[in-house]
Parts: sequence; structure tokens; C-alpha cells
Amino acid sequence: MISSLQSVMGRVKYSEEERGRIVESFLRCTREVIELEGIEHVSIRRIAQCAGFNSATMYLYFKDVDELITLSCISYLENYYRGLSADLVQLETPYELYVHSWRVFAQQAFASPKIYEHLFFHPHSIPLSQTIARYYELYPNQMPVLEERIQEMLLEGDIRIRNMKLLRQPAKNRGFHERQMEMINDLMICYFKMLLEEHQAESGMLASQRQVEKVLEMIEFLFHYRLV
Repeated sequence: MISSLQSVMGRVKYSEEERGRIVESFLRCTREVIELEGIEHVSIRRIAQCAGFNSATMYLYFKDVDELITLSCISYLENYYRGLSADLVQLETPYELYVHSWRVFAQQAFASPKIYEHLFFHPHSIPLSQTIARYYELYPNQMPVLEERIQEMLLEGDIRIRNMKLLRQPAKNRGFHERQMEMINDLMICYFKMLLEEHQAESGMLASQRQVEKVLEMIEFLFHYRLV
């Protein structure tokens, strides 16, 4: 158990370093339960016991179980960030960047559908952007350094805003006006959400690849068939 504790008015007082270790212990235990059993098996009592504290202690560091789960799920975005940054230098147009970002995002999402559904479609008690910001305060080395518009997109929590940040330029280049961009954005997100929900009942690499191909086919369809 953590050393060098001081009792102030009956409450343990921790240093910043100790507080950081406590937060990490909660997140580590949550990730273990998610990985082995799934999000639905995460509970405050179970995670607190795993970390070696009582449930009341958890509420000193997290608003509720949703914030705890969401912070833990953000670590699953690391593979997406690595895949996104890996081939950026080879992309020549905004459209290629848009397709690449969706390809990598979909690959990771269909590999962990419940995680991505929780992050981007679950109602959160704290806005996702705020939780993302907190995560990278805790783990600053896990955020890749990319160009400004991509960095802004990665820190955004609203998936519609995230998508529009990369959609706007290629759509503008192809002559779409603002209302059409909004329609493309909404159709893209709704279609992806449907595929993600369907995929939770499936498994395997081939099933994931089929869903990724559907996402890319939808992009091509939306960009090549003029919306009224």
C-alpha cells in the first residue's frame, strides 16, 4: 500500500505522485476487466477492490463509472493513431487523407466494436472531449504529434465534428455546398453506427474486413453521386 500517508481530519492526504498512482491503478484494473470480460462487467465495487481501495475512494478521482470506463477505453485509440500517422507522407490529396483516416478508424473500430461504440455513441456524463483531454494529461507521450487539423480532430469527442474536420476540404474540392457536406457527414456517421452495431454480433478478421470495405464503398458512393 502507498507509504508516506498523512491523516488530516480523518481523511488520508496523498501527494500528487501518489494520486497519479491511484488513478493508474483504477484504470489498469478497469482495462483488465474490459479486456477479459467486457465493458458490461465493470462495476465500481469490483474495480475498487481490484485496486485495493474502497468505492468511496474512487469517487475522489472519477465522477462516476462512465468516466472510469471512458478513460480506460481511450487507450484503445492508440493503434488508430499509429495507423493514421504511419502513411500520412504518402497521401497527396485531402480525399486520400479522408479515405485513409476512415480505413484505419474502421479497422480498429470493428476489431473492438463495443469499445468504439462506448466512446463515440454512448451518452457520457462528461463530454468526451474533456475526458480525452484528461487522458492525455495523464499520458502525454501517447498522443502523436501531427499537423494541426488532424491533431484537433483527434482531440474532438463528437464524432460528427471529428468527421467534418477532414470531410470539408475534399467535399469542397468536389463542388459540394455546405448543406450537402452536412448530409454526407450525417449519412456517413449513421451508416458507420449501423455497421458497428451489426458487427457486435459477429467476430473474426474476415467479418471485420467486410465491414471496413462497406465503409469505404459508402465514401466512394457519397462522393461520386451528387446529392440534391
